[in-house]
Amino acid sequence: MSPIDTGCFTRRKMLSLMAGGFAASLTPRSAFADDGLVTVAVSEETLAGANINDARAAYTAWTQEVTRHLGSVRAVVNPKIFLPSEELLRDVRAGTVDCYGITALEYIKVADVTDPNFILLQDSLADGMEYILVVNNQSPFHSIADLRGAQMIVHHHPDLVLAPAWLETTLTASSLPAAEQFFASISSRDNINQVALPVFFRRVDVACLARPSWETAVELNPQLGRSLRILAVSPKLVPIFVAFRRHCSEGGRKALIDAILNITTIAAGQQIVALYQSHSFVLRTAAVLKTTVDMLNDYQRCLLRRRDRREDSRAGW
Repeated sequence: MSPIDTGCFTRRKMLSLMAGGFAASLTPRSAFADDGLVTVAVSEETLAGANINDARAAYTAWTQEVTRHLGSVRAVVNPKIFLPSEELLRDVRAGTVDCYGITALEYIKVADVTDPNFILLQDSLADGMEYILVVNNQSPFHSIADLRGAQMIVHHHPDLVLAPAWLETTLTASSLPAAEQFFASISSRDNINQVALPVFFRRVDVACLARPSWETAVELNPQLGRSLRILAVSPKLVPIFVAFRRHCSEGGRKALIDAILNITTIAAGQQIVALYQSHSFVLRTAAVLKTTVDMLNDYQRCLLRRRDRREDSRAGW
């Protein structure tokens, strides 16, 4: 496994650690009054192709060490840990999940019941993350419009959960068709090398990936940086984070946040962070999500306009 592969897998593991690992195996729900508990779950959408059983197992060592240090924390994890998106969002609205690892696409569906004062981010996402489109220097592509009929490959990774929304809003802003009509094909790969190298060898026209992944790939293979160039850059987006439901237990929430923010104070946490591409986690307010939410609102309007045009076309208007 290459260093890039290891980093990607660790990102997936870390989402489970952030939101679920600390709470697993803690005091059963019946041991305390409901108002003293924080219930935890993570969306399956945050895994982006990772094996769910591997992801569940990944945080076990950290969980065991954390519970030895913080066994009095009043938090419980959903037995399945990772829930399908619709189930998780339903449970958040029903008040049976208080702390949740979610994508920004899911957040906008429960923003009204989410506490805006407590958003936990990887430190690498503290200022947002850019998506980029990369093409070969020898290609004829110099603008988004030039990509009509091109073959695209997208990095299948939790960081890229907002890629479809960014591509659609970018195409719409240039008065271009929807992505499925504009590009000849769109495929995806889990391994970053399988995303960058096809563009390098000109087997694929354009790659969509996160800037940190691109920078890591270039660091490991400088020839990529000499032969490929960035064609387009997204706004700084926050794809995945941990949030809390309004009115959940203040004490349980504080203990859970403290455990995540102090992950490096225990040996298992230090080992995880050493492998991970971030150094720590930070606490922010929902203000950090403004650019992301604005882009997703534009995306929803794009989808509605495209749907209306399809309906008008079928009606013969």
